[in-house]
Amino acid sequence: MTFSPFSVRTPASTANLGPGFDSIGLALPIFQTIDVEPGSSWSVSYDQQEFQHLPPDGSNLILKTIHKVARDAGMECPTAELYVRSDIPLSRGLGSSAAAIAAGVSIADRLMNLNLSIDEQIKAASEIEGHPDNVSASIAGGLTVSRYADHELTSISLPVEGFSVVIMAPENELETEKSRGVIPDTLKHHEAVLSSAAANVMVASLLVKDFRKAGQVMMKDGFHEPYRLNFFPQFEEIKEKSGDLGAFAVTISGAGPCIAVFAEDSASSCVSEQLTAMYPEFKVMQLKPVNQGTILNEYPSNRLSV
Repeated sequence: MTFSPFSVRTPASTANLGPGFDSIGLALPIFQTIDVEPGSSWSVSYDQQEFQHLPPDGSNLILKTIHKVARDAGMECPTAELYVRSDIPLSRGLGSSAAAIAAGVSIADRLMNLNLSIDEQIKAASEIEGHPDNVSASIAGGLTVSRYADHELTSISLPVEGFSVVIMAPENELETEKSRGVIPDTLKHHEAVLSSAAANVMVASLLVKDFRKAGQVMMKDGFHEPYRLNFFPQFEEIKEKSGDLGAFAVTISGAGPCIAVFAEDSASSCVSEQLTAMYPEFKVMQLKPVNQGTILNEYPSNRLSV
């Protein structure tokens, strides 16, 4: 079996946004692009040096995803060589693994002509990732609200505008498993109710662009942030200073260690510039959420046309 070369571009994401633990994601304009070519055997290669330690064979997360989708479909997938260029930093809480999984699902869908719907792609990705927040944002784009349990997925993507996310990325990595390991297995009922209510109000507030109310509830999380603060010694200080600069919320981006600062577009440049000056040890990125998720380009890739 053979196919025409194509490329898949997948955005990064920030997840949780405070109280939306494991259910809310937001697509960001940092991209992973994979050129897919026919090959005699499966392989993955990365352009950038920082990704060279990732496996090039079947243990690679992208290939594992492709093979799982093929098994679930009961089909044989055409063999391909993958060439990856990614600006999504690893182990920083910006959905690098989710982007890899999302791309793998999209590649498998294209190679086997499965014609999976967006929801079917998110479900397949959630089965591998374990939760739908980052993968839904990478696949569908925008602000995604999802529930995945007992192999059943319900997900919706909502376009957003009017605000930016200032990502503060430290040099150090933080393993997701380590960050998740400090979260308790259970919460008291009234604590869960309050955090759930905060997530509900957050989504509604972002949609109607009431960023003051969104900020109030985004910093009322009880699901995960209080238990992760030991990994973020500057978090409370950054939250206070960002508020003084005009930001409406500060959250841990996914499992961290990146910190996400939310500001209306009119204030985001000032917030970004000031935080860059205040915290030179962080890489600060001013990002507008993207309402487009994974894009598949059916034409020959740039790599092949040079």
